[in-house]
Amino acid sequence: MNQAQAEAVPRPAAAPQRVELRHLRYFVAVADAGTFTRAAERLFVAQPTLSQQIHRLEQIVGTPLLRRRREGVQLTAAGTVLLAAARDVLAAAGHAVSQTRQAAGLGRPRLRFVLPADLPDSLAVQTTCRLRSAAKAAQVAVTWLEAPLDGEFSPIRQRRADAGLGWLTASPDALPAPLEAISLGEFEPEVWIPFSHPPVPSGVIGLAVVC
Repeated sequence: MNQAQAEAVPRPAAAPQRVELRHLRYFVAVADAGTFTRAAERLFVAQPTLSQQIHRLEQIVGTPLLRRRREGVQLTAAGTVLLAAARDVLAAAGHAVSQTRQAAGLGRPRLRFVLPADLPDSLAVQTTCRLRSAAKAAQVAVTWLEAPLDGEFSPIRQRRADAGLGWLTASPDALPAPLEAISLGEFEPEVWIPFSHPPVPSGVIGLAVVC
């Protein structure tokens, strides 16, 4: 075979790179943390390694996913789309592993429950005690997450938690699917102030007035 014939023989194409779960996990961590530094700390990996994996992911999908800025990272339009898909994939993979372990008798179903730090102790203690008892009876393991729970229930919508305890600022019917809300009833305030009291219109009542 001469040189011209050798050059005419097609070479096998390089195997395309594939997105791995670790790429998606790293990407979601950076998006949630807002910076590579915080994400690396949460993942217990070196920051150069994390940056390299995100760069590899961007090469695979063929477009930038994050904008690097001094104050942190910002998702591009493509990154926003991938973030939602990545959460679905990671949640599905985690659920599949959990079901597999349960089928093999290796583990119990797990409930990730958000408990904001600013809840009244009377509400938090009573609710968690009841949930712990119900979970034990149902053979469900509960993981407690102390994190803020905003009006959008972000930790749940972002699939970092399964349920949470907080204040509902809108009608349960107004919540986006697939969120569901269960009302625990009305909670009375610790102090009642007459509507005719002078500080009421200002919306601010000092300690001296209460005492």
